[in-house]
Amino acid sequence: MQTEPPFDRHDWYVSREVNGERKEVRYIIDYYSGEPEPTGEPVFYLDVRPALTPTTAVERTLRWGCDVWWRASGGDAREMAKQQASSKKQ
Repeated sequence: MQTEPPFDRHDWYVSREVNGERKEVRYIIDYYSGEPEPTGEPVFYLDVRPALTPTTAVERTLRWGCDVWWRASGGDAREMAKQQASSKKQ
């Protein structure tokens, strides 16, 4: 996957309250160039994501694992069946 590297990158810190404690979470913002508008105005895209730390790596892995398990265990099919059943009742 060859893509152009971002033309700019920033760290962004967000202060959150978690279980009554203040916590700073670091995000990475990458700026990518796009094709200009027909009017000549510049276009750019942002890629915003939490910075990778040991904690966020574990959180991402758990999230991915939960999503995979949900689909593998038929969670999507169960939700669709519930929606179809509720729409028939109405």
